[in-house]
Amino acid sequence: MTKTKLFIIPISFFCAFSHAQTGNVGINTKTPRVKTDVAGTYRSGKIISGTTPAITAAQKDRYLLLIHSATDNTVKRINPVQANAPGIASLITFRLTNVNRDWVEGFNTRINSSNYSLMVLSAYFDRDLIGSAIAVPTYGVKNNPSTSEWIIYADYSDINTTTNGTWNIVCAVYPKTYVKIFPEHGPFDLNNAASGTDTSPILQ
Repeated sequence: MTKTKLFIIPISFFCAFSHAQTGNVGINTKTPRVKTDVAGTYRSGKIISGTTPAITAAQKDRYLLLIHSATDNTVKRINPVQANAPGIASLITFRLTNVNRDWVEGFNTRINSSNYSLMVLSAYFDRDLIGSAIAVPTYGVKNNPSTSEWIIYADYSDINTTTNGTWNIVCAVYPKTYVKIFPEHGPFDLNNAASGTDTSPILQ
């Protein structure tokens, strides 16, 4: 007596694979973007996706930023020089003209302080200042907690100018996703000395 073997293949197996589109195969998706496109979670011991441009000898000691394309699943190196390309940081010069003599109490940069860190690198004023005191410029940045925006300020204390001038304030802006923000470090008691050493450095 001949036995007939009956093979039952779950229909869900076929439903998991979509029909091929231009040679692409999708798992749990009807619109595969690449040769094999998996919609959902998966596990693999080794995945090589896309290609990364070769790194030159001069670039080996530099921090490189990579981006993953959701369109073709490739990995590319970002070139900040290109228009509209992202970068790790942005350098911006705020040119504030016709200020009240040399005093900038607060200029709203409209840069979101929740998403970005802002640092004033340098600032210079374009007018001669008069007064008997010797002063250096005071400038910096502060957060406006009510709007979550960065405010920059600048001033020469105890001296002034006879006409309204111009401040050029150079800032660096870092997305907080790229920046590690440490809590306040210290305090360190220098014991009436002019120098000291961090006994527990944050970065080793």
